[in-house]
Amino acid sequence: MIETTNRVDEMSQFLKLLSDGTRLEILRRLHVREHCVCDFVEMFDISQPAVSRHLKLLRQSQIILERRERQWIHFRINPDHPQHDLLLTILNAMELPAIPNKSC
Repeated sequence: MIETTNRVDEMSQFLKLLSDGTRLEILRRLHVREHCVCDFVEMFDISQPAVSRHLKLLRQSQIILERRERQWIHFRINPDHPQHDLLLTILNAMELPAIPNKSC
């Protein structure tokens, strides 16, 4: 019974992270390609600390990974996350955004 409770709690936490529109949009865009923080600041017209907070929550839950390149940090979806297949199902249910290639 405890194992089942842990699975339910883990799924609940995963779905709570996805329930925020900004985080879901971040993931939708990361489904297309890697992005850096500056991309999201421009997209959402919110402060860099606010974007960083959303990215931190996704990173702490290991839904996304980061890659450092000089002074930039690029983020991508973690293909090894236990809920990766569910995340892709959710993201594929939405229209993918057209995102121009851009480098910071």
